Amino acid sequence: MENNKLSFLEKVSYGMGDLACNLFWGLICMATAFYTDYFGITAAAVGTMVLVVSCIDIAFDVIIGAIADRHKSKWGRFRPWILFGVVPFCVIGFFTFYTPEINETGKLVYAYVTFLLCRLMYSVVNVPYGALMGVISADPQERTDVSAYRNILAQVGCLCSYGFVFTIVRFIQDHMGFDGKGSFAMTAFIYAIAAFIMLMCTFLFTRERVEPVKEEKSNLSDDVKDLCNNKPWIALSIAGIAMLFFVFVHNGLIPYYAKYCLADFSIDPETGKEVFAVSGTLFGMELNWELVSTLLLSSGSIFTILGTMMIQVVVKKFGKKPTWIACFVLASILSLCFMLLDKTSIGTIIILNIIFTLSIGPSGYIMWSMYADVADNAEVETGRRATGLIYSSATMAQKLGQALANSIPAYALAAIGFAANTQMSEATIGSLKTYFSVLPLVGSAIGIIALCFYNIDEKKIQENSAKLAAMKANKEA
Repeated sequence: MENNKLSFLEKVSYGMGDLACNLFWGLICMATAFYTDYFGITAAAVGTMVLVVSCIDIAFDVIIGAIADRHKSKWGRFRPWILFGVVPFCVIGFFTFYTPEINETGKLVYAYVTFLLCRLMYSVVNVPYGALMGVISADPQERTDVSAYRNILAQVGCLCSYGFVFTIVRFIQDHMGFDGKGSFAMTAFIYAIAAFIMLMCTFLFTRERVEPVKEEKSNLSDDVKDLCNNKPWIALSIAGIAMLFFVFVHNGLIPYYAKYCLADFSIDPETGKEVFAVSGTLFGMELNWELVSTLLLSSGSIFTILGTMMIQVVVKKFGKKPTWIACFVLASILSLCFMLLDKTSIGTIIILNIIFTLSIGPSGYIMWSMYADVADNAEVETGRRATGLIYSSATMAQKLGQALANSIPAYALAAIGFAANTQMSEATIGSLKTYFSVLPLVGSAIGIIALCFYNIDEKKIQENSAKLAAMKANKEA
């Protein structure tokens, strides 16, 4: 195991890859708000687009994972995808959040094409990136540590993207002369440059160390069959989809919650433009809905980082599965508390959101670590290591959770009569507040049930590690 110890530089470099990906994943999570309030298409059209694109993209993930498993270059199986995918990923990422001056039909076609290409290029980079964690070290504790670095730096990416995106857009709009659409495009351009630099660091400063015990050719159908019979993988994938649905519904509805539930609508008498104003100050700052949204989203990312640092002690004492279930239960109770607060309780809402995030945020660290355990367990049981395919399922869970979290609320908004940038009835605003508090609980309920069927505990993890080490020793002998 000494040969599998990782330097601080390598752990940070690996985590920077998810920071880079999350600069755009955060924007993807905000797609509904971008397309309705900046790009200019309806909520129902956005919901359909997200669902259609996600179904295509999820199938593509399996293909990328399977190909990566079967082809090895001088850089390894997974790192070359980062090297050759980073430029097209960053370029199409920018154009996805650029708004062309064309008619409504043209905009919808442009949105479908660019959003699909962005999701596909995300898969090209992110599926092999995720699988890299499964082969970066054979030591389960090192992988757990790497997962913590990944989750912490991923939250930094989220903080910079959906945490601060509306404030950055507003700053560019106020100080650089762009309108809202141009400001969003400029923000995406800045993120693209930063993502390129960080993904190159991931490629340059990480290594692949774990090779399959058996180098045998298997067809994709055999690997998929093994996966479909892998009960821990099924349980973990369902729990992952549910957890991501839980988080993305909450975060995705925050801009709407801040703008339409916490702000008051009026018309500026001088300009005739719609104004959504938040009354009062916070720590001496004049509030607007963009700032409130930023405070809620950014505090979420910051306290997810702190939660990940703190929860490692809990995981070591109680195990990954019990800790994750406890996270679901506590976060669900806190989500319901948002229904009890009105627009005058901004400070209390921010504090509640911080505690909510401390409860559910670290679940991502637990999930990614558990996928490495599933890959080890599958190799012990089948004699074949399909790391790329297993981690592609993790990315699929992420995307399906996000797709459901974007499309279902979008349809729900359409059903209650939501119309962007207009004054809405108290009933519509009340329904939006209820969705924000209650809709995420669907994910927590499904996640808890799924985890009850996950059967890889800490003892099993250590047993699998020892078996794989013995199998490798026999192969080398």
